[in-house]
Amino acid sequence: MKKYDLSVIRNLRRKMNITAEELAEKAGITRATVAKLEKGQGNPTIETLDALSQVFQLSAGELIRLAEVSQCEMAGTRRFKAKGFEGSHIQLPGFEIYHFRAKAGQRKDSDPRFHQNTAEVCLVLSGKIKAIIRGHSYELGPDMALRFKALHEHYFDIIEDAEFLLIHHSWI
Repeated sequence: MKKYDLSVIRNLRRKMNITAEELAEKAGITRATVAKLEKGQGNPTIETLDALSQVFQLSAGELIRLAEVSQCEMAGTRRFKAKGFEGSHIQLPGFEIYHFRAKAGQRKDSDPRFHQNTAEVCLVLSGKIKAIIRGHSYELGPDMALRFKALHEHYFDIIEDAEFLLIHHSWI
């Protein structure tokens, strides 16, 4: 199996709502090169990758990562119950999700052992919580989300019975 499949360029081009000819012109490459890459063929030069990535407003590294052929990954999942919280922890390389359910009046303190150079996203599914990050308070209700550096001191107060997700991912 090939390690890279640049046919992803077709989807990026379609997302921008431009033709293959327009992509070729913007990138300063031939229409034939675009056609080859969109068919998953060819071996582009670094200059071609750089030109395409500029059109898509990506770094060349990001374009290459998008072209990496990967398999689906099964997540490791475990359930937990502790200090008024219950839920599950879903873990994949470089990405994890904590799904919490908690009653009003509970507090979820952060634990620096679980944070590296990651971002944390708090997404409230139901209820209300107050997120305190570096002394600043944010009240979140259903369908509201907040992202911040996970290493910053933070905690969550449950205002109304709540269900929420804490998602850790690489900070880019």
